[in-house]
Amino acid sequence: MLSSETIKRHSKVLIIGLLITSLTGCGTKTAASPNSRGQQAIPVQTAPVQTGDLNSINTLTGTVVSNLQTNIGSKSSGRVLSVDVNMGQDVHKGQVLATLDPSDLQRQLSQNQAQLQVDQAQLPSDQATYQQAQSDFQRYQTLFNNGAVSKADLDQYRLKMTTASAKIQMDESVINKDQAALSITQQQIDELTITSPVDGTVSTKNVEIGEQVSTSSNLFSIVQPSSLNVSVNVPEQMIGSIKQGTAASITLDGQSSNAIQGKVSKISPAMDSVSRAYPVQIDIASQNQTIKPGMTVTVQFNGLKSQPGIIIPVQAVVETTQGSEVFAVNNSVAHMHLIQLGAVNSDKAVVTSGLKAGENLVIAGQDLLSDGSNVRVVQSADQAGVNGLINQQKQSAQGAKK
Repeated sequence: MLSSETIKRHSKVLIIGLLITSLTGCGTKTAASPNSRGQQAIPVQTAPVQTGDLNSINTLTGTVVSNLQTNIGSKSSGRVLSVDVNMGQDVHKGQVLATLDPSDLQRQLSQNQAQLQVDQAQLPSDQATYQQAQSDFQRYQTLFNNGAVSKADLDQYRLKMTTASAKIQMDESVINKDQAALSITQQQIDELTITSPVDGTVSTKNVEIGEQVSTSSNLFSIVQPSSLNVSVNVPEQMIGSIKQGTAASITLDGQSSNAIQGKVSKISPAMDSVSRAYPVQIDIASQNQTIKPGMTVTVQFNGLKSQPGIIIPVQAVVETTQGSEVFAVNNSVAHMHLIQLGAVNSDKAVVTSGLKAGENLVIAGQDLLSDGSNVRVVQSADQAGVNGLINQQKQSAQGAKK
């Protein structure tokens, strides 16, 4: 589909000239024509539909994409404290992208540290109790062996020693749990700092300072420059000339003198039902730091074989909600054709369906037409003549006001 600006640029002067020619003709008295009794004939300019080499017009619009995209979220929920990168910014592995508010977890960390200190403080006392109980048991063991104390006395000191040992084991278990809780809280705090896992470019940024995020939020996407390629939809009439390895020149907007070379790497075997074209992937031969994912580029395939087909001037196309339309004239009546466009350049377009060679196509005045309009084919006025007629009309209008 052509842009409205492209069509307006090609048809503006011709339409003005045709309208003025029609208006000035109204001032001349002539015999009534068949059209004058009914619908007013609209002046148009026509040109015959011709065939040409479809592959001579192989300029297509593509999009830079990346095969390697890393989506980055948060392992914790919380409020965003800072965002340290912008979309399109190059980042390196480990670079900080954003930070969440650590206030709650820092309070939890302080509580964990305090509890650990309390439990660790209990351990030396229990260790001293155990050492004393162990010493007492050993002393009573000697006395028992010499028959100085009873077995009941010895068992009493054995129980004290066993109880003291169990208390130390309990202390150590509690301390281990405290240390684990402390480590978990510290890890959660560390995870509040969101970093890039790869070198690349920020392709999307879905977070702002002050927002609440969850573990399901996708905050950033990072693409790796080495994985960039171009995706382009190739019309049906051209796809037969495209093979894996076909060379292509890729041009960024505003940098037509610095074409980047690439080669076709993948061709979809199925037509896209929306664009009515075949998706093709082009690998970029040499990476360029100015190329970013999402950029629109111009693609031109090199060395394609000649292929005959219908080519029309772009100014003949009228874009509507129904699609691309043109008008063909037959017996002074304009007939609307809904067409499918293929490749398009600055002044010509390939028609893939809806027209046949030899038809007379309206190339000026079509914006005033509807299907079945009566038309009058005229020659287009040159720019000087158009300006002169406009000035005459202005002077006539001013004279009428006086």
